[in-house]
Amino acid sequence: QRKTHSMTKKEIKPGRLIVIEGASDGIGKTTQYNLLKDHLTSAGHKITSHHFPTYYSYQGTPVTKYLAGEFGAPEGQSPYFVNSLYAVDRAITWRLKLEPAFKKGRTILLDRYTTSSLLYQSSGIKSVHERKKFLDFVSDYEYNKLGIRQPDDVIFLYAPLDLVNKLRAARTDNEGVQHDIHERDAAYIQQVYDNAMFVAEYFGWTLI
Repeated sequence: QRKTHSMTKKEIKPGRLIVIEGASDGIGKTTQYNLLKDHLTSAGHKITSHHFPTYYSYQGTPVTKYLAGEFGAPEGQSPYFVNSLYAVDRAITWRLKLEPAFKKGRTILLDRYTTSSLLYQSSGIKSVHERKKFLDFVSDYEYNKLGIRQPDDVIFLYAPLDLVNKLRAARTDNEGVQHDIHERDAAYIQQVYDNAMFVAEYFGWTLI
């Protein structure tokens, strides 16, 4: 009986971490996230899901204040500072919710993750060399130094920006801070969109 119990414990393998990401807000991440969650659940997979940032939580409070403009306009912020706000949310949420489920073999499905900081916070860095340094820093800081899980797959959605803007304008709720500093700034949206394909290709994400 002891041997059987030991073997059973060893057979529990960690799960997988899948992230849905997009070139811009309003591109349909949440829709595809929900569709994939329903599909995996119906196929018998045990799913733990989460949407980042974690609004209305203590770990998400710094992000909420940033998106409300309390720290100033995005272009006036250090990308390293802004990333740290989001990283705290991800690290705490990983420790409290996602890691325990992952260790039990569940599939972790995320709407946004470190991937969003890689897209947004690197977009204002003009030098390609400096941008790559930032991308490598964030990846190392979060996945290695903080110890959160690196995604097994990132599904990256993209479409013409004109179409995405129309989809965004038709939304009734952005699932976060209404009309946050990102959504109010058309030039910033264009900047992030232009940077997104570079980042997705740099990390070899799955482009759809």
